[in-house]
Amino acid sequence: MVSARLVDFPDSPEDRNMGPIPDMMFAAGEEPVGVRVLTYHSSSALKRIFNALDEEEVDIIRRSSFGKLIDIADKPVFSGRFARYLLSRQLKTKKKHEIWFRFAGKPVRFSLTEFANVTGLPCGKYPRKSKMKLKKTISEKPYWPSLFGKVEVVTVSSVIKMLYRKTVKDKEIRIKYACLALLESVLLPTSLKMKIAREHVEAIEDLEEFFSYPWGRLAFEMLMGSIKERDEVALSQNTIAVKGFALALQLVLVEAVPSLTEVVEEICSSSESDSDEIDGNGRDIFTKKKTLNPAHARNVDKRCIAHVNSLINGDSSRSIDEANLGWSDEEEDSKVDNLVARINANHQFTSSLFRGGLTQTDVERMRQSCKSTSKSRKATYVHPHGQNIEAGNIVGLVMDKIKPQLAYMENKINLSGGRVDGMEGKVVLQVKEMLLNFKDEMILSVTEKVRAMIKEEGSVHRRASHMTTAPPIEVPSPATVIAGVDDANAITINNVLRNLSEYSTPPRSNRVSQDENKTPSKKDPIAPGFVGGSLETETCAQSANSQNRGRQNAFQTSLERNKRQREDPTGEPSFSLGLTQEEQIPGEEHIFVADVPERDCISLSKVDDNIEEGQVSRKSKRQKTVPSNLVDDYHCGHHIMSRVREAQKHIFVIDDQSDITRKYAQLSVKLRDKFVINVAGVAVYGNDIQLILQRPRLMSAKVMDILIRVARVAVCPHLPPEGPRSAAFLDTKFVSSINKTFPKFLKSRNKEAYMFPKGLKDIFPSKDDPKVHPIRYYFPFNVGKKHWVGICFDARTGVLTVLDCNVTLHKDSSIEKYINSILQMLPYLARYVGEIVGTEPVIQCYDVARPKSVAQNKNPADSGLMAMLLMATHAIYGLEACKSLTHEMVEEEGRRAAILAYEFKEKL
Repeated sequence: MVSARLVDFPDSPEDRNMGPIPDMMFAAGEEPVGVRVLTYHSSSALKRIFNALDEEEVDIIRRSSFGKLIDIADKPVFSGRFARYLLSRQLKTKKKHEIWFRFAGKPVRFSLTEFANVTGLPCGKYPRKSKMKLKKTISEKPYWPSLFGKVEVVTVSSVIKMLYRKTVKDKEIRIKYACLALLESVLLPTSLKMKIAREHVEAIEDLEEFFSYPWGRLAFEMLMGSIKERDEVALSQNTIAVKGFALALQLVLVEAVPSLTEVVEEICSSSESDSDEIDGNGRDIFTKKKTLNPAHARNVDKRCIAHVNSLINGDSSRSIDEANLGWSDEEEDSKVDNLVARINANHQFTSSLFRGGLTQTDVERMRQSCKSTSKSRKATYVHPHGQNIEAGNIVGLVMDKIKPQLAYMENKINLSGGRVDGMEGKVVLQVKEMLLNFKDEMILSVTEKVRAMIKEEGSVHRRASHMTTAPPIEVPSPATVIAGVDDANAITINNVLRNLSEYSTPPRSNRVSQDENKTPSKKDPIAPGFVGGSLETETCAQSANSQNRGRQNAFQTSLERNKRQREDPTGEPSFSLGLTQEEQIPGEEHIFVADVPERDCISLSKVDDNIEEGQVSRKSKRQKTVPSNLVDDYHCGHHIMSRVREAQKHIFVIDDQSDITRKYAQLSVKLRDKFVINVAGVAVYGNDIQLILQRPRLMSAKVMDILIRVARVAVCPHLPPEGPRSAAFLDTKFVSSINKTFPKFLKSRNKEAYMFPKGLKDIFPSKDDPKVHPIRYYFPFNVGKKHWVGICFDARTGVLTVLDCNVTLHKDSSIEKYINSILQMLPYLARYVGEIVGTEPVIQCYDVARPKSVAQNKNPADSGLMAMLLMATHAIYGLEACKSLTHEMVEEEGRRAAILAYEFKEKL
């Protein structure tokens, strides 16, 4: 439905003679106000690709049909808001391959001719049977392995990264890489993560034929089809996604209306010109780029005084044969012919000449009509199948179909239920039989053990009667002992049988649990009153081996138990079910027989030798740790202290672990006085240490430098001097020097030969530097002067890892914007890190990683200490350990760091 304007000016006789012109798609003042046009290509992709090439390689492309793209890279980047404004000012035509716009009161054409003029791409007709030749080439001898080897899928980002890192030195292959990247990500983009198409790889085998192919016509068809498929309702949406080289629309309007470039604006992110997600490999996407100012464009359109070239003239430097730019399926439109005739006759266009168009009410009515039409189509499609069919008939048909299946399932269920009942009866019988057998075996085993103990008790007493004058010990008869033991054992066995479900090992199983770890020992004759290692425990600290030896001789404690059983027959039995090596009987570590005179006995050293000779090594899955008493009571070597650090995972480690509380109390007293400490060249006052302890506000750069120097002393000695785990900690002066040097670095034309300041140059190795340098570099970074993060620069992998304790505060794009100077300068500053001396450096394009799994702390005052702890933990233990930093650990590490900082002056 077309609505008339409120005020229509009568046509002049001249206008009526020249015929009508196309109506507007939307009435004047009723154009939809959207947000922007989304494109699948990145405007910065052109610069990224050309910056990765050498001058000679760029000159080769400049002389080809793709040469004008180099000039386009320096023009204002695509403005999504301006394109959205432009698409709402179309004229309605019947043409399939043309779009007409109304701008500044005059018509502007966008056709294949204008596209060829602004892009310089070949836009002639397709060669005959080109696709058939392409398929034949693929079947006979694929060219893909010559460029990418055995890799099946190659993305545009990986190709650009190979160009930056100079993975391939051959110039022809590098030019082919660049052309493929231009084709997929600039001219023919259909997604955000574009991949290299195999048919395009086969077409680029002959570079001259590739440049002569009409890629411009193919790109124009994709763009035109994406725009023409949208009607007034679709164009009224807030955002419109357009495939193909959408920048050509803006290039044509800039050529037609030169005054659009009088006012431009600078943008730092891609939110204005591209989609929200860009495949950013080169970090120049974060440099400031110029684009059209939408507000200025609206003013030019409303004033209608700007000079407008409705039909763009051809470029004198590039000849274009317009005869080859036609379309065989183009439709005729007399209104468009009238419009072209007026333009050729230099007719003076005015805004009143353009009429018609839909209002917002008309668009809303069309939208509702489309919804009702779609619903009626669905109802019409479903309704005929349901005619003359009753519900009862449907139920009968369905039941007839599924009755055989239901009967079969019922038989299966009954059969399975019978089998389960039979299995249940068998299981009950087997469990009962197993329990009875287990009971008989336990009683027999207990009886044999008791008899053996009584026999050995008698032999020990007989030997003692010949050597001592003490009265002999009366040994009861075996029947008496067994009778007393049976009563006690019956109670224990009944308890075991009642709680049999707690045992996971079946009877007579040879499997030994990890907790048992039984250690066999030889039964050498040892005098009564001596237990292996008991004398040693009186004079020195008892070791783990001595404790095991004491447990191995626990068998002799059975003598005392038998005595207690004779006095109290209902007491505990003389054996222990499931007694493990780690379980100790309280009160029985030192067992002595009274009134036994001194005599010659086997030496303790001999007993130790006998025990060690038959001892089996213990295999445990538990982590080897150092007892805390060992560190507290003894002065341990470096290897022991390294194990302590691994177990405790402290960053600021103090060797004397037991004095932490005492040192902290002394430090609190010291902080009441005024003092100055020289911490590796930094003057530290009491207020600085108080800031580390209490953290009432965001830490200053000076306090961060103090923590960096403390970390160098506490962390660096425990890292290897070279290799992938080697690391260095840089203070805040590194970032400040980078930011100070960055403006001059940007202005430098030859960045590879740029002379960096000495303070920055000495951090990283130079070309002929024989000194071993670390691979990883850690430094703090203050984001917006409100939040500290830690950054790990791994020169070998080319990754900057941002360790952020509050990932919700800033987006990833904001963080990359803040560290833009570091990302651009590091590839030149640290190009020799990890390289063999004398090799040609590779200018890398570094990636940024920001793991979300690290420990989080949303208190801004704690961000400085958290950044330091995350960097140190990442350096020693890896990224996985960064997840376990708790609030209590932060408080503890803050106290330890303050103590170590003060101990630069004196020991507490």
